[in-house]
Amino acid sequence: MPIYQVDHETVYDYRLPVLYSNHLAHMLPRTVSRQNWISHSIEVEPNPTIRQERIDIFGNKVLAFSIEQEHTHFRFKTTGIVDVQGEEPPKQGETMKWEDVAKLLERPTSDETLDAAMYAYASPFAKFDESVRNYALESFEQGRPIFDAAYELMTRIYTDCKYTPGATRIGAQPQEILRGRKGVCQDFAHLMIGCLRSLHLPCRYVSGYLRTHPCEGQPKLVGADATHAWVSTYIPGHGWVELDPTNNVLGGNEHIILAWGRDFGDVSPLKGVITGGGEHTLKVSVNVDLRDE
Repeated sequence: MPIYQVDHETVYDYRLPVLYSNHLAHMLPRTVSRQNWISHSIEVEPNPTIRQERIDIFGNKVLAFSIEQEHTHFRFKTTGIVDVQGEEPPKQGETMKWEDVAKLLERPTSDETLDAAMYAYASPFAKFDESVRNYALESFEQGRPIFDAAYELMTRIYTDCKYTPGATRIGAQPQEILRGRKGVCQDFAHLMIGCLRSLHLPCRYVSGYLRTHPCEGQPKLVGADATHAWVSTYIPGHGWVELDPTNNVLGGNEHIILAWGRDFGDVSPLKGVITGGGEHTLKVSVNVDLRDE
């Protein structure tokens, strides 16, 4: 079972003083069955005047805080140690037919299916049109087991789309990603979410970290990692299964979960509203280090 240390720092430097700011952070660790946070700490500069932790509608831990003193430098840093383990995936050919899952969620009869149904509809960052549905149906043939079809869809997105930073804007919809076939992990997650939901199948957007490996013979660059995004879909009798279309792998012991929601808008790592500030520079540094195995 690998143990990681995760350091995530966000720094804003403003040309003019910020007079007042409100912030919302989805960077508090979420407790899930396959990972255990051994320790976690947060540093904020300047020190917030008001600070409150709460649980959102999706069960994520959220930190809301306000800074009421003038400042031109803002720093938010989290440090945590977490052990992670992969979960056994379903077997090919042994899960429920995807049409039966869609019908089950039309009339949920348990707390589990009621929760899953919340993720079966379009959301602000993951709307879809007929082109997205047609793309999904290439994998979701009639009567096919849901896991087999979802896995193939993940592989097709990985094969058909090219990882290209800067090719898209925040909030690009699934049909835009499908047309351009370029983007980053957030885009490929939204595309897969749109595909599954177009068939009334539930799909979560998962925010977190991924252990990265330096090129052979090259040293690991401290701070060169980034936050990551992937998806999970509900499979009756098995639970939520994580799929990473950016890397064509199932979520496992190198995927560290922070939060999940309907799309990026629900779990943006750090957002806020400020008064003042003017032009600014932003620096984000993420480092995921293996401590033990």
